Amino acid sequence: MRILFLSNLYPPNVVGGYERLCFEVVSGFVDIGHQVMILTSDYGGKAMDYPGQIVERSLKLFATEGDLYQPFNGTAEQKSVMNARNSYTLNRVMEQFDPQVLFVWNLFFYDPSVIEFIKQTGRPIVYLLTDNWLIAFLNPNFIQHYFARLMQSNVSVYKLLYFKIKSWLNKKSRKKPGFSMPGRAIFASRFMRDLYAQANFQFEDDIVIYHGINLAESQKRQFTIRNKLINAGELQLLVAGRIVELKGVHTAVQALPLILKMLPGLKVKLTIVGEDQDGAYVKRIHDLVNKLQLSDSVEFSKPVAEDALFDLFQRHDIYLFPSLYEPFSLTLIHALNAGIPAIASDAGGNPEIILEGQTGLLFPKDNAQKLAKAVVRLAQDHELRREISGNARRTSQNYTFSRMLKEVEQYLGKLQ
Repeated sequence: MRILFLSNLYPPNVVGGYERLCFEVVSGFVDIGHQVMILTSDYGGKAMDYPGQIVERSLKLFATEGDLYQPFNGTAEQKSVMNARNSYTLNRVMEQFDPQVLFVWNLFFYDPSVIEFIKQTGRPIVYLLTDNWLIAFLNPNFIQHYFARLMQSNVSVYKLLYFKIKSWLNKKSRKKPGFSMPGRAIFASRFMRDLYAQANFQFEDDIVIYHGINLAESQKRQFTIRNKLINAGELQLLVAGRIVELKGVHTAVQALPLILKMLPGLKVKLTIVGEDQDGAYVKRIHDLVNKLQLSDSVEFSKPVAEDALFDLFQRHDIYLFPSLYEPFSLTLIHALNAGIPAIASDAGGNPEIILEGQTGLLFPKDNAQKLAKAVVRLAQDHELRREISGNARRTSQNYTFSRMLKEVEQYLGKLQ
């Protein structure tokens, strides 16, 4: 097949997992003989050639150079020129490369009008939807209200009331908007498919294809025995992920005093590993640690590369994954593969990975008391930790990158 990948960013310009996964899928498609081209933006300014890949970095993002999350302050005239240039570029590339499939990845930070450009190509379209960017483009009110409800513990009563009244008036004043999208959708989880359905999106067809990781290297490494604690008399807890509110790090910190109280015979240590660019939330976590007098029990550490996750998991007894919102987590798959007993919130796609009492434990999101009880249960039940570890390692074999790539290839192949 000739496949044109359309993305906002592409390595070496990377913010998160979307771009890395796109690169891995492109590389996989090249390895099995497909012709691929990637059309992406020039944001970030870095460029690199990759064997077998045609990469054009000429689209323009509506983003502030140097800080992707700062509001873009371009004038209406500048935006119009950028849109016209992006439309021209897409049409030129479609003519020159003549793809059989247009594979749309994350387009956030483009102007929403890019969706109209895509519709006009007349080629089979497939969207890979790992997060809510397309909802944010076309139904921003829905996603605003969704996250307001999700974060209601930290939103003022007046703002919540405003959202509820506005939502009620919208329902009364007009019919529910529908978004009939040309093309097909690949969702990362059943949760994401349901979220798009709630936002009233309809595609010509859709499928859930769980993402996967490369397991080959980890199988050769030494696994920690899980029927005893790594260090006698100590319980090593780990949170690994971005230190942002949606990852629920505060829930783990709030649970720690309860864990210490319920496990007086153990020295308990919580290590928080992750990117700390959200300065306001990181400060909130440090303030919470100080307020709860947990300085001796909490350690902060910088994020580690993906290939270092396995060893990180082997050095801890229990992995905590307290997300408030989680479409589908590859880090959680890495944890299963590493055999570390995991406790995850019931948010988003987590229950599709963690089977209660079998491959891990689940707790209600944002509930520190329930998280603490789950930690105590695992800390005291050595046999359960051993069983969960073994089940998790076996289950992780269902989430391989090679399996994902094959399923994506088969789905795209149906469009020829």
